[in-house]
Amino acid sequence: MLACCTYISMIRLIKILFFAMLITPTLALTDKEQVLIFAAASTKNALDAVIKDYRTQKEIKILPVYASSATLAKQIELGAPADIFLSANVPWVDHLIEKGIIQAANTKTILRNKLVLITNDQTLPKIKEFRSIDFSILLRNERVAMGMVSSVPAGIYSKQALVYLNQWDAISKQVVQADNVRTALQYLISESVNFGIVYASDAYLFPELKVLGIFDDFTHDPIIYPASLINPSSLEADLFFKYLVSHETLQVFEEYGFLTVSGS
Repeated sequence: MLACCTYISMIRLIKILFFAMLITPTLALTDKEQVLIFAAASTKNALDAVIKDYRTQKEIKILPVYASSATLAKQIELGAPADIFLSANVPWVDHLIEKGIIQAANTKTILRNKLVLITNDQTLPKIKEFRSIDFSILLRNERVAMGMVSSVPAGIYSKQALVYLNQWDAISKQVVQADNVRTALQYLISESVNFGIVYASDAYLFPELKVLGIFDDFTHDPIIYPASLINPSSLEADLFFKYLVSHETLQVFEEYGFLTVSGS
């Protein structure tokens, strides 16, 4: 039993050290206090713009790490030194709250998103109502890319929508699962696949891809983005968190195709 526990502890340590190797070179760039923000891959373009704007007002190093919310949450749980977590999924934040890593009082829901079906075939007609569509006929023998349906938020929502529409069983073998939503997009851009289910904000960034239709909100769990201040003892992290959830900043996210939460 002791050997088993030791082995598990070693695996956890290896994971922490590996992740530390990825971020340490960046952390060593400056001696000034820095803010490390872990953010869902779908927020990259918008958050990069927000960070750039913030740097014009305040000389502080903001270091973003982008990946799927699942990957980031697991790394935070393993001890990664994130100051802020911007997730595309509430359950992963709830998980960290249950673990005592994040305080609910330091979490605020700031963004919403839509789920869309996209294609790199510009000749296909748009779809007004998914409930009247047979996806096996629409896809023919082509594959459809989405996030990993067991852990990546975009993939979880995609499967929920297809299950609701009674389409999942018919096309599940044609699904190509990606480690995050941006990877799924790259599959379409490279023409490795012809269809994808992604966030509307991601499709907004790639006009060469065509949005065939928007999934109704009731077909899947709400797509909302909670922002959490993990390290409130850091003054710089606290200041950037307040900036991140401000009305001014949320307008920047809207410019990148996100929807804001009423009252944010």
